[in-house]
Amino acid sequence: MNKKIIRPKKLRGTITPPGDKSISHRALMINAIAGQTASINGILESEDIQSTINCLRQLGVEIEMQKDGSCQVKGLGINGLKATDHDLDCGNSGTTIRLLMGLIANIDGTARLTGDNSLQSRPMERVYSLLNAMGANIFSEKSNGCAPIIVEGKQLTSNQSIEMTIASAQIKSALILAGLSSNGILEIIEPFKSRDHTERMLSAMGAKINVHDNKVTVYGDTNELQSIDIDVPSDISSAAPWIVAGILHPDAEIVIKNVCINQTRSGIIDVFVAMGAKIEIMNKRLVGNEEVADLGIYSSSLSGIQIDKELIPRAIDEIPLIALGACFANGNTKISNISELKVKESNRLTNTIEIINQFGGEVFSCEDELLINGLNSLHGAKLYCGSDHRMTMLAGIASLVSEEESELMNIDSVNVSYPNFWNDFEKLCVS
Repeated sequence: MNKKIIRPKKLRGTITPPGDKSISHRALMINAIAGQTASINGILESEDIQSTINCLRQLGVEIEMQKDGSCQVKGLGINGLKATDHDLDCGNSGTTIRLLMGLIANIDGTARLTGDNSLQSRPMERVYSLLNAMGANIFSEKSNGCAPIIVEGKQLTSNQSIEMTIASAQIKSALILAGLSSNGILEIIEPFKSRDHTERMLSAMGAKINVHDNKVTVYGDTNELQSIDIDVPSDISSAAPWIVAGILHPDAEIVIKNVCINQTRSGIIDVFVAMGAKIEIMNKRLVGNEEVADLGIYSSSLSGIQIDKELIPRAIDEIPLIALGACFANGNTKISNISELKVKESNRLTNTIEIINQFGGEVFSCEDELLINGLNSLHGAKLYCGSDHRMTMLAGIASLVSEEESELMNIDSVNVSYPNFWNDFEKLCVS
């Protein structure tokens, strides 16, 4: 599919991005092991979330989609998931496969987790090695640390204190979910605090869990989780393209509605405010134990800054868009501790550099840092987008704020997380 992008004279309008992907995954998985039936409203309707739904159904969970877009999840209890002889196909979703490892570590039987070619190239050993330290028996079928992953269910009993070497919400969440069904006490310590949707949701559902800074303590043998109805707010990762577009375009006024601004996820806002961006946080409220607000985004003049490693876990998915924004800053920007970009749906470090530089940017990597020279403008480009949804959105926003026409091909990968991305793109463009 081809799409020509012509730079609009203005960006105007109000949009509501799709439901938060991280919260949607967790709302499904955690309610699946609760004791009653829950309604999930505003759930993200995308390929990744469908992968989670399909896997849970194969594990015996009844999930019914409603006409209004919500879904009903009938929980089976903490130990109620059932092994299946069929593969659990996680598609392209790293969250699905990594969290499922923890969710079914104690399952009665054996399960095989797999996914598409991209997912089968991504590292899984750093998840299952920590679960195995808790007494699980999980391994890579091909002995290469990647999917397909075999889970031979075992009761987890030993008390553990696990100190993680990287801040990763997926790894932490897998450990927490496994800890719920253990007979011991699990302590998890991260170098920096990663997104905490799992902890917030479990606390609201009655789990025995304690959070203090970057340490989480899970008390196993939880009697039963109470199912809760969840209203899923808009994903800040899906709001991020419009945040950057509004800041960089010379004539922009955009309102982004119902965005989750959880402090463990809102690093992109902090970065751009530090660079001088005009971002207004409006109608701030608490929805389902998550901070939610509307964002006003306006054309801004930016200054280059140094972004330290402590902030990266709060903005890891938005680093490519932050790098694009830094191209328009006065002065240079340095982003530290970005190695995690290499093991996403694609090597986002390499792809970010290649995509932005095709538009005339000057972005470089040096060891564990990303360096961006502020140029204040980019030119158009013609490029073929790959299978990584966030890289395709990066290319789309670069086209939108460049000074010349661009042509993007193979743009449908956005369906993984944001099926209406191109519709919202057109909605905001004023000729």
